[in-house]
Amino acid sequence: MWAAHAPLIPELENALRHVPPERAAATVRRVTDLFVAGASRFNELQIRLFDRILGRLMVVVDNGTLAELARRLAPLPDAPPDVIGRLAGNDSAAVAIPVLTRSKQLKDTDLTTIAATKGQGHLLAISGRPDLTEMVTDVLVDRGDRDVARNLAMNHGARFSPAGLAALASRATNDGVLAEKVARRRDVPAHVLRELLLDATPQVRRRVVAAAGPDVRPDIERIAASAPPRIEAEDAEAWRNAQALQRAGSIDEESVLASAQNGRFDETVAALAVICDVPIAVVRRLLSGEQPDAALILCQAAGFGWPTARAIVEAGNEAAPSGSIAETMAAFDRLSPSTAAEIVGFWRVCHGEWRAAS
Repeated sequence: MWAAHAPLIPELENALRHVPPERAAATVRRVTDLFVAGASRFNELQIRLFDRILGRLMVVVDNGTLAELARRLAPLPDAPPDVIGRLAGNDSAAVAIPVLTRSKQLKDTDLTTIAATKGQGHLLAISGRPDLTEMVTDVLVDRGDRDVARNLAMNHGARFSPAGLAALASRATNDGVLAEKVARRRDVPAHVLRELLLDATPQVRRRVVAAAGPDVRPDIERIAASAPPRIEAEDAEAWRNAQALQRAGSIDEESVLASAQNGRFDETVAALAVICDVPIAVVRRLLSGEQPDAALILCQAAGFGWPTARAIVEAGNEAAPSGSIAETMAAFDRLSPSTAAEIVGFWRVCHGEWRAAS
């Protein structure tokens, strides 16, 4: 077929300038036939000629014709690159999907631009490509909806940056299907799985354990068993900030006192939770009670002095302390740090039963 039509190639560009719109679709099919028949033998100049010819015709044909063109060119490794780029960036998912899914002509820069600007149908198509770099998956994790995230997680040809993988795992905390797919990946480090399980609902935790393969299930079961109960949404940001400050060595009595005195109650709760290694929900409940005793116990266990303890008690309840300042201070002085530490340890262990009963 190609041999019969090869002499027409030098004349095509000039002749196609006069193609009437009603014949454009048929002409696209004819030119596509010519290209597909001889694609493996074309040199770079000939491919560029087809790029120009099809590019001119694309502006006057409907999306149905463009979708057919996309399906025929997508599998070809030497398809006209400009045409491929325009098809991939078409607003119609029906036109773009065949190329986004299969074409090897698209570069990472093409894929990231499309992923950053187009709809979820485009992103879903990209997420299924057999080879994806960190540059592309970062954008997909950031912009993709639930179906994109799930498809990406089960794509074992997709590579993730540490930040992208952490973000994907974070999204899985409330999505059992996504959590299962993340747990099955071989490239997920233990600390990322731990963070997922730390924030996940009990239902998601169970699904992650059930989905794990026999080679990794013991590790996941161990992580799930050691992960503390889920942090509620209101405390999540304060908890993350407190952990970051602890890693940086920036949480101490002075910083907690400043938080309490300045009315930053969430920060105060999170800091005490991190310092005492107690679930943040426990600390919030204790500090919000009508009696100061629980807050005093936490402060003694943390090694804080009376001025800090008083500020924390007052921050948790405007009516506290319930007795005189002198009586509350005396109660604080009578409580030894070792006793306080034992009581806090009891709270830490019994939090699961406390939470279930509340």
